[in-house]
Amino acid sequence: GRLVRGRTALIREIANARAAVAVKAEGNNALREATESLMQALRAVCAKLEAKNEKLFRRLPPELWEKIVDEHLDQNDLLALAMTCRFFREKQKDLGKKVETNLEAGHLLDLRDSGKVASHSLGWF
Repeated sequence: GRLVRGRTALIREIANARAAVAVKAEGNNALREATESLMQALRAVCAKLEAKNEKLFRRLPPELWEKIVDEHLDQNDLLALAMTCRFFREKQKDLGKKVETNLEAGHLLDLRDSGKVASHSLGWF
């Protein structure tokens, strides 16, 4: 809700500030300071958002996380899950799941045919 809108607004302001810096001569301290200030605000909002999400995620019991990972993720999806945020990386480790991509010949085609397609596989494109 509010945190996501705040993060989006800060990202937009940073992009605008960076565009202004590119247009003006390098070394403009005021713009550089404004951009750094916006970056600090963005980091703070993102940290709050991450803390809020982690609090919600921790409410799910470990058995449910195991069911989600076992039944809805292919081995090739674990890397994407683990790279999403610290909480998911920690959860992947807690469940003892290895972050490996199966590169066996035909594996991605078998996934596509089964209907359980990894997000970064051929069926995703």
